Amino acid sequence: MDTDHPLKRVAASALIAGGVAVAGVGLVAGTAHADADRCSTRSGCYHGPGMRWCPGDYVWPGLRATGWDLNTCHVYHEQCPPGYYGGCPDNIVEGPPPRRHRPSSVPATSACAPSD
Repeated sequence: MDTDHPLKRVAASALIAGGVAVAGVGLVAGTAHADADRCSTRSGCYHGPGMRWCPGDYVWPGLRATGWDLNTCHVYHEQCPPGYYGGCPDNIVEGPPPRRHRPSSVPATSACAPSD
């Protein structure tokens, strides 16, 4: 004899469907939030450390060679050889540039101290 109640079956189905729907909305919202602004260095609205490339910007051979997902934005910087000052678009590294070490102030020596 089947003693399972139809109301229990309907309630269980509704809970499962609701849980799947909420999980799906959370995944979509998280993905859409990542690069919704499409603000890149090229468009002029990104002012953070390093440079930012977004879909729709020019794809040069050095960028294509990185293997990055070109459907999402990336913050990057150029890693030029020491002493090279011309930009090196084929040597790009993901992430902001490393902070440069600033030398501390030079301490005063006895030769600079006021005399009596």
